[in-house]
Amino acid sequence: MELFTPESGLLFWMLIVFLTVLFVLWKFAWPSITKAIANREKYINDSVKAAEEAFSKLESIKEERNAILAKAREEQNAQLKEVQILKDKLIEDAKSQASTEANKLIAEARLSILAEKEQALKEVRDQVAMLSIGIAGKVLRKNLENDTTQQDLVNRILDEMNTLKN
Repeated sequence: MELFTPESGLLFWMLIVFLTVLFVLWKFAWPSITKAIANREKYINDSVKAAEEAFSKLESIKEERNAILAKAREEQNAQLKEVQILKDKLIEDAKSQASTEANKLIAEARLSILAEKEQALKEVRDQVAMLSIGIAGKVLRKNLENDTTQQDLVNRILDEMNTLKN
């Protein structure tokens, strides 16, 4: 059992060495260790604060981004509505212009048709008149072959003219 029980002299020197090491550590090592730990703690706290600030900035940037996106969507929708209104107006203007143009062309075509109809009727009348004169001439030649019938015709025409004047 002697191996496990130390002698008092050994205990004394071990205590002296321990207290000396403790004093040296306390005087020189502990301040630098505690200073390093304090610096490390401060660095960690600063890093946590910086991370929290970065996180809050990131959140505010996300909110700004969402607000900008919402505003951009609203502007896009407004522009799309304006474009739709403009498109509808252009289509309506084109339709009305086409309708006006068509009505104008129809009116011009009607006038042209009426003019051509009048021209055709005039030509028909002229041809009918020429045919009538030709037929009348042939009939009159046959009927007016002798002088007495000619004299009777002239007298009859003069009498008709006199009755028309009165």
